[in-house]
Amino acid sequence: MVRRGRVPHLVDVALMAAARILIVEDFADSRDMYVEFLQAQGFHVAAAEDGIAALRSIEAAIPDLVVLDVALPKLDGLSVLRRLRADPRFASLPVLTLSASLGADYQRIAMEAGATAALEKPCLPEELLTAVQKALGRA
Repeated sequence: MVRRGRVPHLVDVALMAAARILIVEDFADSRDMYVEFLQAQGFHVAAAEDGIAALRSIEAAIPDLVVLDVALPKLDGLSVLRRLRADPRFASLPVLTLSASLGADYQRIAMEAGATAALEKPCLPEELLTAVQKALGRA
């Protein structure tokens, strides 16, 4: 009997492998951990260490998703996010924000700025993966 409907899980993995993610994090250990973990999951991952570098990277090659720390040097993450949302080329680009700030205020401010989701640090790699999959519509 041939089953119709859902495509096997391996196809989902292949689709995720094609996704390009930009990690924007100024703390090198966290940045490296997220990059290595997502690469091990099959994603193509680039990294930037400040807000200006993030914007340049996005301009050069639009990723499928951005993971954006809020507290960044040169240009903070919420300012980066607001600039992205103001540009029609990036208005629908999924952006997950990361912040050590706890509480509803951070989440409300991030969501009002245009975040797809607002994650709190410390964010375990598995939690990040779940948020990435959801933002890419692959959860």
